[in-house]
Amino acid sequence: MKRLCAVLVLLMASGGVLHPQEVSLEYRVKAAYLYNFLLFVEWPAGSTSDPLTICVAGGRNPFGGVLEETIRGERVGGRPVTARVIRQPDDACHVVFVPEGAAAGAYIRAASARPTLTVGESPGFIGMGGIVNFIRDGTNVRFEIDPMTAERAGLRISSRLLQLARVPEPS
Repeated sequence: MKRLCAVLVLLMASGGVLHPQEVSLEYRVKAAYLYNFLLFVEWPAGSTSDPLTICVAGGRNPFGGVLEETIRGERVGGRPVTARVIRQPDDACHVVFVPEGAAAGAYIRAASARPTLTVGESPGFIGMGGIVNFIRDGTNVRFEIDPMTAERAGLRISSRLLQLARVPEPS
């Protein structure tokens, strides 16, 4: 948790040092969150192959090089962390970030059969079956998590992460 706070403070204080004016502060913060989600999510024993992969769906990468910079050289549970952009659902993704405007339903349906953390930023993403959704709260980036959908996907989300999230009411 301290690492998450430190990364966010560093990003806010950097004023664009990582990639000047290329990527908005919002996406720098989201990149830090995506990496930190890896630290607080447990995948089933059978899904421990290297590396942990964060995929950005839809072929459009709103992160520029910031996500790669954020995860460069990082390891989680001894496993290296990688990121890539995908144009269609891919079985090799541990986390799938679906930017607003991408076909969220297709990625959510494809991920529902395996232990994949689906993360979006569109209204209704959780209602479509996504697990984590970024939401804007004024100038802040917050997130909501559906722990029941995560559990059905075989993922265990740390209570420490759930304490930071908004948890939608069961429907």
